[in-house]
Amino acid sequence: MVSARPRRRLVQAAVAVVASALALSVAACGSDSSSDSSGTTKMTVVLPWYADPEGGGYFAAQSENLYKDNKLDVTLQPGGPQVSATQLVASGRAQIGHTDAAGIVQAQQQGIPIVAIAALYQDNPVGILSHKDQNITSFEAMKGHTLVSQAGALYPVWLDKELGVPLQTMQYQGSIANFLKDPSLLQQGWPTNEVRQAEESGVPVNFMPYSQSGFNPYNDVVFTSKQYLESHKDVLKTFLEKSIQGWHDYMSDVKVATAANYAILKVNTEQSKGSVWYAWNAQRKYIVSGDGARQLGAMTDQRWTTLIDQLKKLGQIQKDVTTAELFDASLLPTIPAPTDLPAAPSGTN
Repeated sequence: MVSARPRRRLVQAAVAVVASALALSVAACGSDSSSDSSGTTKMTVVLPWYADPEGGGYFAAQSENLYKDNKLDVTLQPGGPQVSATQLVASGRAQIGHTDAAGIVQAQQQGIPIVAIAALYQDNPVGILSHKDQNITSFEAMKGHTLVSQAGALYPVWLDKELGVPLQTMQYQGSIANFLKDPSLLQQGWPTNEVRQAEESGVPVNFMPYSQSGFNPYNDVVFTSKQYLESHKDVLKTFLEKSIQGWHDYMSDVKVATAANYAILKVNTEQSKGSVWYAWNAQRKYIVSGDGARQLGAMTDQRWTTLIDQLKKLGQIQKDVTTAELFDASLLPTIPAPTDLPAAPSGTN
């Protein structure tokens, strides 16, 4: 069974306050990467999560030598619940991190100088699982139920304030065991992880992404520090071009995906062939939807403006912020989503 690691990027009500030591670290270290005598630039990318298909496009770019052939020496560093990509990038110990769009806003509210440069998930995949035999097919039908959710997640607050769907919450401890045993419970999770765990446990589920409620912040937003953006635009432009190409190939070329998934399994032994191919298939529609159809990684002023307005309604913005401060899409290549999304190879279920 897939490891039941707790998921983050569930839009927390507040980011952790960064200690003054971080600010000193930023001032002392800057946000620089090094180049060797051949002109190769070293970069560290903090993956969205542990090594898994959520970072598959980067593994694809490595397997295709897209970075190496363009003088980039990219280290893929696993993320996870104990890893703060925000602090690593802000302090210069990494150049690229991932969060959701609300995380960018919240970091800037705390004075942390990071900026979004791409958004992998055009539709946010986080949602709610319910037991199929409960026949819950709308948010309205969830009234009166208890939701197992990470502490401080904003999605339940949105359902309550904007849709009039109050939910009792039970803190998620990294396992869906309580949900599996109690048909009346709801479970917050991902279609690439918790849904598969439920299926493997013999519990059929319905899954509703929160995006259907009108609250749809970009997820797996690629960010860097403002200082690194200002001083390394050419490097970042090349990195984005090769990374987005890697994502395109990972989603559309089974041969490339096979090599990338093999690399993922070497790094993360808690995954299985079945789990990586399941996630590979399940996540693609969230990446290629909307503006992603014409440009993978796309971000628009309208989407960021909508998020700002929604976070204001939820009481999450104390300092005025503009979209220009939050994101810069000028370095993104125009690589459209693949027109064909092939099935996983036989024998990978």
